[in-house]
Amino acid sequence: MKYNWNNYHTHTFRCKHAEKDAADYARHAAELGMTRLGMSDHAYSPGEVSHPTHMDFDMAEDYVRACREADGLCGVRVLCGLECDFAPEDVSFFKEYYLGELGMDYLIGSVHGLKNHPELLNPFSPQPFGIKELRLYTDLYVGLIESGIFTFGGHPDLFGRPLEVSENHMGWTPEAASCSREIVDAAKAHNLPLEINTSGYARSRERNIPFAIFPRREFWEIAADAGIRVLINTDAHSVANLDADIEPAFALVKELGLKRVELGDDGKPAEAAQ
Repeated sequence: MKYNWNNYHTHTFRCKHAEKDAADYARHAAELGMTRLGMSDHAYSPGEVSHPTHMDFDMAEDYVRACREADGLCGVRVLCGLECDFAPEDVSFFKEYYLGELGMDYLIGSVHGLKNHPELLNPFSPQPFGIKELRLYTDLYVGLIESGIFTFGGHPDLFGRPLEVSENHMGWTPEAASCSREIVDAAKAHNLPLEINTSGYARSRERNIPFAIFPRREFWEIAADAGIRVLINTDAHSVANLDADIEPAFALVKELGLKRVELGDDGKPAEAAQ
């Protein structure tokens, strides 16, 4: 592999829209030259009944077992984490059960929608975001940063996916810029790294959009001005995508002068080889 890099955003079959398990990813990570791998399947949130894209509650212990058994396989340090959809009322559960009882190494905080109300906020809906949706997204993302339980923020610019693209503004409006500044300011205040998620490059190709809807360059220009620390992750839902599209992400980091971090063996952010 060209880059001295490891991936910390990886999903297993348990989330119902990915494939394979921790050991499969660890073997491929070793083939790619990685020394560390972070598993981070979609977490169960309290009150869910078989969410279509989250693991079920009774899968969590088996998931931890699979991660721990894969640790050290082919010389790869495997960290056990989860990607959690943020809702303010779930913070104590995430902290006490996942970090406490199950001893997870780290948690990623993300916003994929408004809990129990996807009709009000859903970045994967074909309907474009308006001002109301951007406001909901921003408030949730700032909330996850301020909660203090997450190791880094996942795809903070995911709102770029449903923004309406036209010749006039190419999906970037003053409201989108304002949303970005609020998220970046909160991350700066709480010293929380943010993720450059390379899965957006494929999403852009799928929609025949000639630029990345995420990672959204305008967002990361704001982050660079604020000195935000970043991780590059692929959000892999298959073994084949474990290193997908990292080249343009590294180019973005270099061009904007962003400071890249990775997770250490203890699951804490540490300066990466630039």
